[in-house]
Amino acid sequence: MAQDSDEILREIDQHQAAIRELEKLVAGETTQRAAPWPPEGFYLTFYIVTGSILGILASLTSFLFHVFGSLTISQDPYYILRVYGTVFLGQEALTSQDLNFFMLVAVVHFSVGALAGAVFHVAVNYFGPSGAGQQILAGALYGLVMWVVNFYLVLMWLEPALVGQAYVLELMPAWVAALTHIVFGLTLGILQPIARFDPVRTTAAR
Repeated sequence: MAQDSDEILREIDQHQAAIRELEKLVAGETTQRAAPWPPEGFYLTFYIVTGSILGILASLTSFLFHVFGSLTISQDPYYILRVYGTVFLGQEALTSQDLNFFMLVAVVHFSVGALAGAVFHVAVNYFGPSGAGQQILAGALYGLVMWVVNFYLVLMWLEPALVGQAYVLELMPAWVAALTHIVFGLTLGILQPIARFDPVRTTAAR
């Protein structure tokens, strides 16, 4: 009986040793799989996500800028949405009262802004200047480039192809469109300092 007990104890010791070895293997694999923090090199995912958020905020700023401008001259505050909505409905967008239509245009407006914000945020933090003033200037220039590309390289041919006429270019004064896009770009430039990756700050948060 004593021999049986000793044999059982030896088997228990063997199993415990085997379990400890397995635990070491699992711990080693977990350590190897864990991503280093802070990430090495340029943290692309962070700048894409934060840039998208900045783009939405900048789109909202430019939209509100146009709304307030419209109110000062007693114009329909949603005129900008109606004009951009002509891409989907043509001339009917100028008199539509459908809330779903306004929601569609707003979603597209903010989605384009998010994409543009991500592109700018990645580019200016990877390639561009680090000074606040330089980034604000870069934002303004980026807004102007967006205006030229959107209006004269995209909408000039896209809207006639969709609804038969380039309503946006005809109804939106060039200076208003340019100024709205500059406000968008300036907002991106001004918000740059709060959206940079700071390993110390994020480590403390973690």
